[in-house]
Amino acid sequence: MKKKIAPGNIEYQVAAEGEYVCRKAGANSFAFSCIVGSGERAKAVVPTALNKEMKAGELVMIGISPRTNGYAGVIGDTLPVSGSYTKRQKECVNYLREAFRLTRAMLKPGVKGREIDVPARNSFIKHDLIKYLVCPFAHTIGLMEAEGPFYGPNSDDVLAPGMTVCVDVSFFGHPEFHGARIETGYEITETGCRPLCPEMDELFSKDAE
Repeated sequence: MKKKIAPGNIEYQVAAEGEYVCRKAGANSFAFSCIVGSGERAKAVVPTALNKEMKAGELVMIGISPRTNGYAGVIGDTLPVSGSYTKRQKECVNYLREAFRLTRAMLKPGVKGREIDVPARNSFIKHDLIKYLVCPFAHTIGLMEAEGPFYGPNSDDVLAPGMTVCVDVSFFGHPEFHGARIETGYEITETGCRPLCPEMDELFSKDAE
């Protein structure tokens, strides 16, 4: 998908590339229609790919959820259409990655949803993003990409070994960045969590370059 992100390309071309790769690897369906939302279209929580041309200087939010043998996986990211982030775009993405890492550190057996929510929420407050927060920072994944429980500020649901959970950090409606999301999944273990996609875990473990 990343290789198809460039000025002049169309959102549905990015989706087509992602869907082709997933099908070729064995996916037999998708848990949601492929997300590709560039520029102001990223204000929507789930902006599925349309015939919009991507433009230089924009950010584009992508997400794909291939399903195999009935179970869903997912990745989500926010990338620069021009190939490299501007200074402000890099700040935006790094705010997301900071909140992501704080949430990931809370993925341990016995931790409640309201506890998981606190560190990233404080980060969003610090960076003046809290007014654009729409979705909780963590939810389970299984037969569907997003299914209950959702580990938000009012959740007393408790993590247990064997659960599969997504760290899904996003905001929507920002006057400058419009909307952005990063997401990948983890299995809860006896002592913490294990990434379902080590490549995405490694990517989000450091600041954007």
